[in-house]
Amino acid sequence: MIDKTQIKNLYLKSAIFFVPVFIIFYGVNPYGNNTILLYNNPFGTLATEQWLQESPIQFFLGYFLNLFLGNEQSAFNLVIIIGFIFLYFSLYSYDSKNLENVAILKILYFTPFFLILFYWMGKPDTFTIGSLFLLISYKDRITTSYVAIFIMVFSHIYITAIYIFTIILFNLITLRWHHYLSLLINLFFYILYRMEINEINGRFDIIFSDIERALYSSFTNLLSGIISLFMWIWIPLLLSKSFKDKKFLLSFLLIMTISFFTLDHTRVFILGSVPLIIYLSKNKFFNEKFNLIFSSNWIYIIGLFQIQKRGDGNIIDGWSILELDVFKSSLDKFIYILNYILKIF
Repeated sequence: MIDKTQIKNLYLKSAIFFVPVFIIFYGVNPYGNNTILLYNNPFGTLATEQWLQESPIQFFLGYFLNLFLGNEQSAFNLVIIIGFIFLYFSLYSYDSKNLENVAILKILYFTPFFLILFYWMGKPDTFTIGSLFLLISYKDRITTSYVAIFIMVFSHIYITAIYIFTIILFNLITLRWHHYLSLLINLFFYILYRMEINEINGRFDIIFSDIERALYSSFTNLLSGIISLFMWIWIPLLLSKSFKDKKFLLSFLLIMTISFFTLDHTRVFILGSVPLIIYLSKNKFFNEKFNLIFSSNWIYIIGLFQIQKRGDGNIIDGWSILELDVFKSSLDKFIYILNYILKIF
């Protein structure tokens, strides 16, 4: 068991040391920069990638920020920062209230969790995941529960369905009347939002219009794709025999199947599987194996090495260092000198 001081130190160290390291390793990718026009009008219509409008939380927040900033790009960047702060607060709130388990931040570190967050930085993932931890941490507070469910519904409606299902399946919290009422109210407002905007090509439209590509992507680099789902925690996961748990196995197969029909394979699985990881963190045998394997400080180096599977079955890690002009020009000079030397011999 750990105490709150250890949790504070863990989160302080992660902010000071590991966040900069992850940015160096994986870079920043302000995905969705083409959506900034919606920071002037959240009910507008995108010319491309219209499925992004199914997750409007950033557009509404960005709209209000833009009223004060008067600059869509600045509002876009600030929304991303707020998303990370919100997730950080939600994770800290969860860990500080669950001191008997392995810190969830440690477990997530050894999965592609942070790779996904930094690589897909412009996505609403920080809001989606943060809302889940906020809901669990403050489950008895009516107002906070409402806010958490509002953020959840408006950041990713389909992941919300997975979260509600797994919350009930794993009994992560006991859903009470105010949770169900909050869900109904926010679903009602979300339907009103969808009625207000023009008809768009959503996620299902894109997938079913090119189902062949989705399935080909899933079965390309299949083994690497499976490894990328949990990465390093596959080891304690298998050693603790967690797959003998029928609830865990059922939810794993469900979320993996859903991710197979998407193009951003690893990202969708990580988003949907957060409740599974929370469930694992409460498992005594998993905790024992996790602490046994990841007890050394040096072992944290391997947590920096992550992969993900993207569209067309491509296996990638972070950004390409060749994107840095300084590095590329230096490498080109080195290759020129090397070729010159080889010609001499």
